[in-house]
Amino acid sequence: MFAITGTPGVGKTTVSEILRKKGYRVIHLNEVAEYYGCISREGDELVVDLDCLAERFDPDEWECDFVEGHLSHHVADRCAVLRCHPAELLERMKSKNWDEDKILENLEAEIVDYILVESLEMCAEVHEIDTTGKTPHEVAGIVESIYLRQAASPPGNVDWISEIGGEIDGFIRKRL
Repeated sequence: MFAITGTPGVGKTTVSEILRKKGYRVIHLNEVAEYYGCISREGDELVVDLDCLAERFDPDEWECDFVEGHLSHHVADRCAVLRCHPAELLERMKSKNWDEDKILENLEAEIVDYILVESLEMCAEVHEIDTTGKTPHEVAGIVESIYLRQAASPPGNVDWISEIGGEIDGFIRKRL
């Protein structure tokens, strides 16, 4: 199973929808978690119980090419981690009227490579794609090429900490 993962707001759902329209079978991990009763609501947030999902989810039961979601790397052996420059990601989240605390949490995760590090620990094959300045169709094309083993995008090319430097807090706060 091939995961399309990354910090919320990087374009996973949009890219997976483009791939679905091209004929690929795509499942959304949150829907799978809901199907198995492995999701709960905590305030305004949906929380996936990963232990429950690990117990109940059998990838072989789901005939799919891609699984999409910011936790999808937990259930796949291959993945593409979508990345986005924090300034662009911030604008995307603000345009969706996300709560400031949620924006800060997701920006921090993107800046410190949280999803990438998890993916490297969990998946046998990890690719990293910088979506900054690319159209969703361009990103979908890259993901498709990687899925078909016609291309590779090894991790290590994205380093927001080096780019932003030690001013992470200032970078985020002055833009909110």
